[in-house]
Amino acid sequence: MRAEMAGNLRERVSLLRPVPGVGPAGEAAETWSAVGERWARVEPVLRTALSALEGDTRQTARRWRVTLRSGPDVQLDMRLSWRRVVLRLTGIESDPSDPAMLVLLAEELGG
Repeated sequence: MRAEMAGNLRERVSLLRPVPGVGPAGEAAETWSAVGERWARVEPVLRTALSALEGDTRQTARRWRVTLRSGPDVQLDMRLSWRRVVLRLTGIESDPSDPAMLVLLAEELGG
């Protein structure tokens, strides 16, 4: 099963960690620093799969399911960069079919 999963990890994603800083007017400003790259499977989350959870809420951001190998360095306050798209993590869980893998839920930021 592991060899099968490895063949599905075809996308390269960068892990981004928040770095606190100070803006030009002295205000708190946050920047993002790349802390690593991983091979991953990136799939869109179908809107119909979310309808039961959202009810009448209008969905505005595209959502993604990202599967990658487990590691202690993936945290919920991080972002992913993939194909020039920035994704905000909204959930992290172990893959029930393979505990060596993580399933991340994410949504696109910006346009």
